[in-house]
Amino acid sequence: MQNISMKFTCLCSALKQEIEYASSFAGKRNSLSISSNVYLSTANDELVIKAMDQNLGFSSTIEVNTVVSGATTVFCEKLNEILKNMPDIEIEVSDSDGSLTIKPAEAEGSKKIDISIKTIDADKFPELESIDENLFFTISQKEYFDMIDKTLFAVAAKDDTRHFLSGVFMEKKDGKLVMVGTDGKKLSCVRRSFEQEIPDFVPVILIEKFLNMVKVLGTGEGVLSLAPAEGRIFAKIGNRMMYAPTIMHNYPNYERVIPQNLEYSCVVRTDDVLKSLALASVFASDSATKKIYMHISDNRMELTSEGTEYGASSQEISCSYSGPDSTFTFNVSLLTMQIKKVDSEFFRISFRNPEAAMTIVPDPAKDYVFVLMPMVSGQ
Repeated sequence: MQNISMKFTCLCSALKQEIEYASSFAGKRNSLSISSNVYLSTANDELVIKAMDQNLGFSSTIEVNTVVSGATTVFCEKLNEILKNMPDIEIEVSDSDGSLTIKPAEAEGSKKIDISIKTIDADKFPELESIDENLFFTISQKEYFDMIDKTLFAVAAKDDTRHFLSGVFMEKKDGKLVMVGTDGKKLSCVRRSFEQEIPDFVPVILIEKFLNMVKVLGTGEGVLSLAPAEGRIFAKIGNRMMYAPTIMHNYPNYERVIPQNLEYSCVVRTDDVLKSLALASVFASDSATKKIYMHISDNRMELTSEGTEYGASSQEISCSYSGPDSTFTFNVSLLTMQIKKVDSEFFRISFRNPEAAMTIVPDPAKDYVFVLMPMVSGQ
């Protein structure tokens, strides 16, 4: 006779969605490692799902029909693969004698599905980290996701020796939420006001995975809750909670990097520049340096690719500018990357000279600024 220690029924798609999220937090080593397993616990018609690996953690709660209250853990990667390949039907999930069995809750015609996966006792699963609920503050998902989009692209690659630049810096300053990303060649800074009050918190450097997973778990509608702490960041979105480590390092003084009181400005249509950059990149991408040249004179901007064995391109577009003739050299990918993030019909380039850091902002100005360092002679 089977000794059933846990049993519930639910729609396969509901469980599949949460296990897919959990798999991003569970370890990938093997089924014998408890951190590679997902924790399942059911009672009172709710299923609690937990996953963790090293300093990452995730939990979620969904409605199910609890038949036998209990808990177990099972290899997350395999459970995820199984659920992805099952039809969207009502399923019965039960744990007995060290195996998790998954099968249709009711007979589906002549179709029979009966799958078993080995389990590990739930009491071996470590406790997830927690934080004082009073430390959470709530903000708009849509606005926060936009801040992520406008900063995460600017961070350094993970293999950069300056690991502290591979994350996004976040702090509260002058009542606003500030997020900054930089790799030393480009910088993005967003200073945003929210309807919700943001309490004071210790500034943190957020890792890329946390920021990406927040967007995956969210919908872009409604709100999310954040709780930054020393060495950790927690987020709650609906029925889901996650946490991740932060990068423990002093962040550069980004305000010193953003040039002020720049003498010259050029206003140009965003789409015109993006189309010209796309044309210039046809040839620029063939060169090792990916150089393009931007020449600005009275109400005229010319974008020219560096000549290669295949040829070169040049395109002139109109702009609003009165100042000395100036020629800049850019990496076409870096320039394109920043201008694509401008969510305005026009943008403004401000500069002091063609070899110093310049700013790119929407026109009219909004709550963000991009900084780009042109390539200097000899690069």
